Amino acid sequence: MLRFIASFLLTAGATILSAVAMAQDVAGSADHPLIGRFDGSTITAYEALAFDEVAVALQPEEVMMVEGVVTRLAYTYPEGTALVQVTRNFEQQLENEGFSVKLSCSQDECGGMSYEVEQFGNSPSWADRFNYRYVMGTRTGADGIVHATFFGSVNNGIVRAVVTVTEEEAMAFEMVPAEEMQSAISETGRVALYGIQFALDDATIQPESTPTLDEVARFLNANQDLMIVIVGHTDNQGTMPYNLDLSARRAQAVRDALVQDYAISADRLSHAGAGFLAPVASNASEDGRALNRRVEIIAR
Repeated sequence: MLRFIASFLLTAGATILSAVAMAQDVAGSADHPLIGRFDGSTITAYEALAFDEVAVALQPEEVMMVEGVVTRLAYTYPEGTALVQVTRNFEQQLENEGFSVKLSCSQDECGGMSYEVEQFGNSPSWADRFNYRYVMGTRTGADGIVHATFFGSVNNGIVRAVVTVTEEEAMAFEMVPAEEMQSAISETGRVALYGIQFALDDATIQPESTPTLDEVARFLNANQDLMIVIVGHTDNQGTMPYNLDLSARRAQAVRDALVQDYAISADRLSHAGAGFLAPVASNASEDGRALNRRVEIIAR
């Protein structure tokens, strides 16, 4: 049973047949350069965010959250266009751009009548649960990891779709080298780490956190007498008790990883959760919330 949750599950029809926006396109919109557009289609809604999170489906019952620079587009296709035609064109464009298609399914394969999707730029009834298709592709290269998703459906004979492109590395919370950790601790007694990533609403450390953890361990091994507190921080989404608990569990997960995977002495490491009580930016925007979601190391 495929359940599409949170952020617009990527994609839109995709033959790069025209780089010129149609006259009816919503003001300020533009096709994503990796996707292009299906000939004759129209952009009916558009947003480009410096940082956001998106749900992408890897399998009908496996959804993960990804973060980065996000472009969302809602397309309407010419009358008489078949949904399968738009879908196949999108898949072909992904392959042309070096993407690996991780999932491509129709309503029966995706989960039939049970799905949830954010219907970006359309009325709540635009998707037909008996006639939809979903595609998700990922590309990994020198420019980082890019995910593209497509959710298309037919309503009153007209094909509509939501295309979402998430560029994980484009928004850059770069890894802090051990030498910079040393400088920050010496100058301010603390260092903020944005390279440690967790599963959504969970304390599970994601694999992409390894380079930052490597540097933390290198820093600690170079400073054998240093004792630290690992502090988890969240944004202000949710209640205070929830965020205090989540941030503490995430800090403990980092401590446990350093002890178990890097043989750092447990006696040198304490942990705590601050929740959203120590923001470094306004929580009014997603960019600010992203800055507030962090792990800090504090010298004891």
